[in-house]
Amino acid sequence: MITFIVQHNSRPNDDETFECNTSDTLLELKNKIIKEYNLNCKYIDIISNVERPIRSMGKFNFDKGLLPITLDNYPFDRYDLDDRIINITFEENNEYIPIIKKNTGNVEGTYIPPAQRDLSEKTFNINDNNDFPPLG
Repeated sequence: MITFIVQHNSRPNDDETFECNTSDTLLELKNKIIKEYNLNCKYIDIISNVERPIRSMGKFNFDKGLLPITLDNYPFDRYDLDDRIINITFEENNEYIPIIKKNTGNVEGTYIPPAQRDLSEKTFNINDNNDFPPLG
């Protein structure tokens, strides 16, 4: 369990605490903050106030300052944050619209290019000359 303590100038004397599992993502945390603070924006930027960067071999770094948008969809188990208490703040961002992963209905969420989507559902007959014409 990871504990985030959010400090914001809209509530200067009242810090909010958010607990996240390691399977949660940064985008899920941002959505919880937006909901809790009743913000009118669809996206926020999180600013970390850790004293030292959190680094671990084979994991993402969790540095002080603005957290990159590119890390929004990665679960917290990709960082070394388990059982930590992290102080953060946020800023509203009205210009960015978050990219939300959509389930395409295929196996394990793998991407299939549009040109090949109909081929993944078609069955072929190895003995049919239309499906597999002779080479010579």
